[in-house]
Amino acid sequence: MLIILAPPHSASPQGAPSRLKDIPYSPTLRPSSAPTETYFDFPFQKLKDAVPELKGLKFDDSQQQLAPILAGVARTIASVLPRLPNLVSREDITGFQAPRDPSALSGLAAAQPWSREFRYLILSHRNADGTTMIEELRTDSKGHSADAAGQFSSPRGFGFAYQWLFFTAANQPDFRFRYLGEQEKGGRKTFVVAFAQVPAKVTAPALFQNDGKTSPFYYQGVLWVDQSTFDIVMLRTDLLDALPDLHLTRLTTQLSFSQVHIHGLDDAFWLPNEVSISSDQGRGPMEENHRYSDYHVYHSTSRIVP
Repeated sequence: MLIILAPPHSASPQGAPSRLKDIPYSPTLRPSSAPTETYFDFPFQKLKDAVPELKGLKFDDSQQQLAPILAGVARTIASVLPRLPNLVSREDITGFQAPRDPSALSGLAAAQPWSREFRYLILSHRNADGTTMIEELRTDSKGHSADAAGQFSSPRGFGFAYQWLFFTAANQPDFRFRYLGEQEKGGRKTFVVAFAQVPAKVTAPALFQNDGKTSPFYYQGVLWVDQSTFDIVMLRTDLLDALPDLHLTRLTTQLSFSQVHIHGLDDAFWLPNEVSISSDQGRGPMEENHRYSDYHVYHSTSRIVP
């Protein structure tokens, strides 16, 4: 199983790991066409039940603050991208596939947790027109690319750590937004906004690949935004529609950020510190957790081996 979060559409001035174009997947299936109830339809109590992270939210049904919040997020991203250096961090990944039948011997073998360590790279490419492209890479200790290695203990999720780029001014029209209210999250006062992709406007959807079959998928979620800086504090996504052909009924990600002071630079950036991915295809839940630490400026001394 491989989950590829596709980049923002090509018209965007920011976004998108260039390596995605080299991954030989083409959509062979489609998501469910049945009407799906979204976060925009949920009454508040049902939304809290669906998203436990909303516990403690001070609900506000007024949408007057929505436009200023989205504008603030776009401004913050636009100010960060031009000064974001090439960075490298340690990435510790743990995974677990629970068996559908825990009593089966084969199921118990498959349920063994695994863990691996990688180098996680954020590379900033400056374009001639003044825009910036972000490339996400992952390598093992020998410098080999590990984005789609295909081993049992290889990471299943790729691209989730740069989801913040989807909320640039150029990409916001691909989404619907709903202001939910205020909440303290990670010791910070945040604005809380629900969002959902509009499939008709998304030209490069995320992809879910399993057993040689590939399907695009669209997502909805909740965004927690720092009230003073408009940095993204936390981001949760869920499926907008199930993928019946791949039996995928659940795909939830939770991405948290923290302010990181980069050694050797008189600057700090909000960077991913943890990504959790949970999914279920009817064979038992799959969990994968990514933790990022020791960010520092990346100076390339050798090429990355394919």
